Amino acid sequence: MYLFQISNCDDPAVDRETVELLHQCLEAESRRRCPAMWNAIDRIRTHAAKGPAREKRTVRYRIYGVFLLALGLLTLILGLMPPKTTAGIIVGGAVIIAGLLEFALARGRTPPRIPASCKKEAWKALKLRRAVDWEKFKTTIRFEDAGVTICAEEKEEHLSYTRIKSVFESLHLWLVVCDDERVLLLQKKDLRSGNADSFLSDIISKMNTGADASG
Repeated sequence: MYLFQISNCDDPAVDRETVELLHQCLEAESRRRCPAMWNAIDRIRTHAAKGPAREKRTVRYRIYGVFLLALGLLTLILGLMPPKTTAGIIVGGAVIIAGLLEFALARGRTPPRIPASCKKEAWKALKLRRAVDWEKFKTTIRFEDAGVTICAEEKEEHLSYTRIKSVFESLHLWLVVCDDERVLLLQKKDLRSGNADSFLSDIISKMNTGADASG
């Protein structure tokens, strides 16, 4: 069993790592929805990085950047047209970001690794999280063989592992993404029972195979 006693997010590292985890989540979801497109993007990036001459690489970066921006805008527009499709919007935004990265490489600049949209969503999520004094609002989350149990005051909610879509890890946090767009942001310092080193692998194993996820 893994037991978390939720506490306040007072570590400055939480802000930076929440942004990074949301970025990982966004790209993973985009890759899951459109693997063929991301395979093409990865091949383009690999090809653009080849070659001995910086001038030739710069031209390639610009050409591929234009191609990715055009492709991303087209996908985004189609996603926004009735009926709106979340997949189209996600993929279009991701491909546009990839195109902008190519232009950044063409100019010899270090590309911005985290999109502004991720920073905005992380800020909103942390603002809501910090609006609660978790020292007074006692909440625990248990990961057991039978599933996940969230205990808030005298109320309990149960989630099966089949409802967990993905799990991501940073130095101080875990991000558990559920199928109803719920996100559990867990601080490693809040773990009261269980082995932190095995949490990620155990939960993924439970998601995929239903194997024992006890700590």
